[in-house]
Amino acid sequence: MNTAPAVGTVVPSPRWWQRWPSWAGYAAAGWALVYGGVLLAITLDGGTLYDVPYLGWAAATALFMGSALAMATVREWGRSLSPLVVSAGLWTVAALALAGSVFVLLNLIQLVVDGTVSGRDGRPDWEAFAERLGFAAVAVLFLAAAASWRHRTRNTCPRCGRPAHPTGSVSAVEHPAPPAPDRIRRIAYLGGLALVPYYGCHLLRFADAPPFRGGDLAAPGDPSIPAFILGTVLPAEFLIHGLVHKWGMTFPRWTLWLSGRRVPRFLPVAPVWLIAPTLAAYGTGMWVYILLHFTGVVTMNGSAADYLLGCAAATGFAGYGWALAIAGVSYQRRTRPRCVLSPSSQSESASATPVT
Repeated sequence: MNTAPAVGTVVPSPRWWQRWPSWAGYAAAGWALVYGGVLLAITLDGGTLYDVPYLGWAAATALFMGSALAMATVREWGRSLSPLVVSAGLWTVAALALAGSVFVLLNLIQLVVDGTVSGRDGRPDWEAFAERLGFAAVAVLFLAAAASWRHRTRNTCPRCGRPAHPTGSVSAVEHPAPPAPDRIRRIAYLGGLALVPYYGCHLLRFADAPPFRGGDLAAPGDPSIPAFILGTVLPAEFLIHGLVHKWGMTFPRWTLWLSGRRVPRFLPVAPVWLIAPTLAAYGTGMWVYILLHFTGVVTMNGSAADYLLGCAAATGFAGYGWALAIAGVSYQRRTRPRCVLSPSSQSESASATPVT
């Protein structure tokens, strides 16, 4: 496989966000403590989390325990704990928080389109939206704390993942831009195609064609449907294809003054991890519910159009979400920076502290 030449850049003084391993644990611990306190106060006042009894108590307890684990990643007493136990705890809290924020993307889309956020009953539901945003922040901070703890316990560089380098020994940073493997490209293509049935159903609704003609889901000539399709399918396809093509790593010619420059990694990675977890979990959950219905475990009342749109949505969301996550992981691994050590310090890199 041919690999594009790496681009070298001189290492500038690290800014605060580049020193994230030194403060991620404090931020995760602080936010978990604050947010756990908020959930505990809501529960003591008689409220519930997502209208589920006792869920607020469980969430607050998990956040308080997670706060202690996050603090262990940046304090000296944390060294006495088992690295495996701390890592497992951090990842567990991050996973639970991610599950708690699973519909935040759909809320954000509705907020942009309609200017409001509503629940299943159609009424405004700003409280649930705020709760999901809080859990999204918990997930991000705990993922950062877990990554920081991993680098600390394994004595590796947070930037390149190799054995830690002596302080001040990095003379430059290379930014590789290798092409995506063929299997990752095929997964990305299939993920993009998975949305076709879903948007096809909406086009049938717009055209008042069977099986949507005259039904509850019919929306003949509704101008919001083409706007919805163009406003979502184009960015979705652009994002997933950018992860596996060269123009996702180097700005193409049509970007004018940006042409030829390296695409900052956060530019495609941030929307990937904002979108992929919600769509993958939502689509997979929909398919589980549909299969439970077809096997008689649960009962749903709906028309053929309802089932068709539900299956198309489940296929599109799950297929695109999982494909986007896989392509995003591949993109992060392929474009990870590489630290270039000065010749005099290469022999000392195995026993030094990591560059943060």
